[in-house]
Amino acid sequence: MDVMPDKTSLRAHVRMQKKLLPAHVRQEEEREVWRAVEALPVFAEAHRVLLYHSLPDELSTRMLFERWHSMGKSLYLPVVVGDDLVVRPYDPDSMRQGAYGIYEPQGDDANVSEIELVVVPGVAFDAAGNRLGRGKGYYDRLLSRTHAVKVGVCYRCQLLPRIPAFPHDCRMDYVVTPQGVYR
Repeated sequence: MDVMPDKTSLRAHVRMQKKLLPAHVRQEEEREVWRAVEALPVFAEAHRVLLYHSLPDELSTRMLFERWHSMGKSLYLPVVVGDDLVVRPYDPDSMRQGAYGIYEPQGDDANVSEIELVVVPGVAFDAAGNRLGRGKGYYDRLLSRTHAVKVGVCYRCQLLPRIPAFPHDCRMDYVVTPQGVYR
């Protein structure tokens, strides 16, 4: 019987793997992932997209805001409020540094049920759609409140053979990596 590593050791393993990625590899893998996301039929059909403002160790989203807006997408970002995430419309003029150093839009909360597509960062994913987050449960609580299509995105080194999943963990509909799209 094989023993699955615990989530804490998986996080440490992936964190080390990401640190070893040269900048040029990171940039190429980001381009491949975003091209693949944009090629998904669910992306083409979605008008209201929840993106994320990337942290330094995540796939960069900085180049996407203007590009996706020009494609007719209404963009939203998650905002940390207490122990939960709320959703607010992206407005480049209202961005302020919030919890964990993440830039967040100010203003009124949007209705998460109106979001059609959620692009989800993670520490790691597996091909079955399981996601390993940072351990606070923010995204799992948010994703449990929406019927939007969930697209996990990650670098090649973040796709693991198997991730431990529990009933409260929200599974992705798609996982997009440089090596392909998993459903």
